[in-house]
Amino acid sequence: GDYVVYPSSEHPETLWRRDWPVPLGSDPVAWLRRRAGLVVHRSAPRLRLDGEAGSSLAAAVLADLGRETGEQWRLVGVLTAGRTVLRARSGTRDAAVRVAVTSRERAVDPVAPVREQVPGVAAFLPTPIAEGSTSGHPWTASEWMPQPRRSLRWPWPSADDAWATAEELVDLLAAHPTGRTGPGWAEAWCARVALAQPEERRAWQAAMEVLDDGIPTTWCHGDLWRGNLVVHPTARAVLDWENSSPDGPQGLDRLLFPALRDAAHAGSLTTADILRLVDEPDDIADAMVGGRRWAAWDRPHRLALALAAVALYLRNRSLHDLGEAPLRRHLDAVTAALQPAVAPVEPSTGTHRGRRAAASRTARGAVWLGVNGVIVKTSQTVVLLTLAALLAPEALGLVAVGTLVANISGVIASLGTASALVYWRGDVERAARTAVTLGAGTGALLALTIWLAAPTLAAALGVADGGADVIRGLTVTLPLLAVAAVTNELLRRRLAFLRRIIPDAVSSIIGAAVAVVLVTAFDTGVMALVVGQIVQGVLTLLLSWCVHRPVLPGWNHEDARGLLAYGGPYAGANLIELIQLNVDYVIVSTVLGAAALGQYSLAFRLAFMPYLMIVFVISGAAFPYLCRLRRPQLAPAAITVMSATLTLVAPLCVGLLMLSDHLTLLGDKWAPAVPVVGWLAAYAVLLSVGQLVQTTLNAAGRPTISMCLRLLHLVLLAAILLAVVDRGVEAVAVGQVVAACCVAAAALLGTRVLLRGFSLRTLAASLQPAAVGVVTMVAAMVLARSVAEPDDPSVVSLLTLGGIGMVAYLLPVWFLDRRRLRAVAALVRGAA
Repeated sequence: GDYVVYPSSEHPETLWRRDWPVPLGSDPVAWLRRRAGLVVHRSAPRLRLDGEAGSSLAAAVLADLGRETGEQWRLVGVLTAGRTVLRARSGTRDAAVRVAVTSRERAVDPVAPVREQVPGVAAFLPTPIAEGSTSGHPWTASEWMPQPRRSLRWPWPSADDAWATAEELVDLLAAHPTGRTGPGWAEAWCARVALAQPEERRAWQAAMEVLDDGIPTTWCHGDLWRGNLVVHPTARAVLDWENSSPDGPQGLDRLLFPALRDAAHAGSLTTADILRLVDEPDDIADAMVGGRRWAAWDRPHRLALALAAVALYLRNRSLHDLGEAPLRRHLDAVTAALQPAVAPVEPSTGTHRGRRAAASRTARGAVWLGVNGVIVKTSQTVVLLTLAALLAPEALGLVAVGTLVANISGVIASLGTASALVYWRGDVERAARTAVTLGAGTGALLALTIWLAAPTLAAALGVADGGADVIRGLTVTLPLLAVAAVTNELLRRRLAFLRRIIPDAVSSIIGAAVAVVLVTAFDTGVMALVVGQIVQGVLTLLLSWCVHRPVLPGWNHEDARGLLAYGGPYAGANLIELIQLNVDYVIVSTVLGAAALGQYSLAFRLAFMPYLMIVFVISGAAFPYLCRLRRPQLAPAAITVMSATLTLVAPLCVGLLMLSDHLTLLGDKWAPAVPVVGWLAAYAVLLSVGQLVQTTLNAAGRPTISMCLRLLHLVLLAAILLAVVDRGVEAVAVGQVVAACCVAAAALLGTRVLLRGFSLRTLAASLQPAAVGVVTMVAAMVLARSVAEPDDPSVVSLLTLGGIGMVAYLLPVWFLDRRRLRAVAALVRGAA
């Protein structure tokens, strides 16, 4: 038919026709998901309307609107969630026309009394256009927000701006008291929660009766989630006042919108997030709620106020909106909070002491993860260099292609569900069992598929001779690694980093030893690496069960949905990054052949080690810590993490650049890779900047921007490499530098705009000691080379020049930045 009821007749959110616009979501991914759903509409019912044009109620309402405004309006959309809203368009603007279709006695404009009592609220509302009644149906029209764009400007503004708007509105409403609570207030407040059973409402009422003694009341919005906060370059608006109430405790929205802001996290339950503030008052310690600082209330009053916020939240929900099982989770969370013997939650990280402790655990975790990175990457490097010394470059090309397929398969097999456990806010043990089932099943299916398709894959990637066996061997352990990842991520969630690294570190050492023995003593060639990887995969699973009890398979439908909802985009972002990091291998292999790929892959692996061993490790440990910080503290903490990480990675990359000619120690066959190492060392620095910035954006609630940056890098890099690959591997390396430079610049500028308090000048100032150290390091190594004048690269010159350069870097950095270095050392030691 002509119209689609989306997403279903049970949830009639939107009535849509193909020529109608799609309302903008809170981010591009949400908008694209809705757009795709409306276009495909395979499961949604389709309607065809018969009758004369202009005979519908919608047409009659728009005709009356035209008479009121003197403009010609046409229908371009119908929203049916909550009250019916017609989207109408004239020649110059769009209007939102709210029509009372079923409940004509209810006020069609719920914000009208708020506007009368709080005049300043008009600044947060769409501009009124007209009001009237058509065939007994009252309606009111206001400017549609946001207005359609007439230019190519970015349509999704900063999430920080939206939440800042919410805070301003809450402050405004709290500044206009409407009265005080009195006897019977708690009973009346709880009676409006239709979703709760009578006995549950009575229990809530009993806990809330401490608020019946004259708590100041104000208007509250009650539904300040991201979709109701519209920020436009020229205007802003807060929508959907259906749940507003004039008798809420003063500032009650301050308990609601932090929980609604975090509602996108995997396993997040808004009710539980609100109730968590009862025992974690320092998270919003200075917020004024009920006429007093939140942290100044005693626990019974905090519990009562939190229950009032939960009741307000659930009043705006319906059973078809939530579903039976999620509703029971909300109600059970309240029941648990009312139990007198309920165990307190973990201490908040909102206080200075809590943030200091979290930072200390993060720093120590980064050290342990760094140790693990050094062990794992050193083991891999030993195997790589052994193969490079004994085998031809074509053999390393086989390894590069097989590793590429294995890495991509690993990301797909996990579906991101194991990583979702780190941020899970529900029953993590139950969710872990579901994650094991998903990981093992997907891994086994993918491993079987790759086993059957290996010959075709090898031929397509230009390594038909022996490539199929390598691909099969490197992917056969996918289900084992997926199961082990669940255990390892549970340990990461608990910040048990020492136990977390044991399976990876021990298995990598043993796997490397097996590979080296096989290739040197038995002349097994590339298959030595394959056998070593299989041994490593099996040991990873067994050792993970030694440091943590095995997680048995299980299944819970709601947990699976939550894990995939978070893990899907997470895995998608990682997959884009993985493709971006390996698209050069595919292009070089296809165009230049296996020999060139072997030379390029060795150079890339060497230059990439500082990134993997330092940047990847620190950003992984810092991300949970940054997520815990409130917005004012996030930007300074992110700058500290960036400057500290770049200070560590800079000398290693510069050292690779200065000592790249020593690659010929492995044989003259690697001479073409020498300039490639130098260029890729610069690329590693730029890639580090991009990774750190994207970690900050994710912690600031902007993962979509991070994904877009990765996609930009992939598209830009592929275009550049396709244009220059014919000129050889050095041109490919230069292309990497150009693409990474563009993306790093875009990421820094974007973060400066999107994250308030993030200053490029502050970041540059914090990197000045490292910059001085780099200049001193380069000068010292150039001087040492000119004085020593070595005839040929040697191990002695490698160690000597490397030592001179490192000392030359550390001395000025210590002299100029010793205060911060001591502070970092104190964090690692866990000093208070």
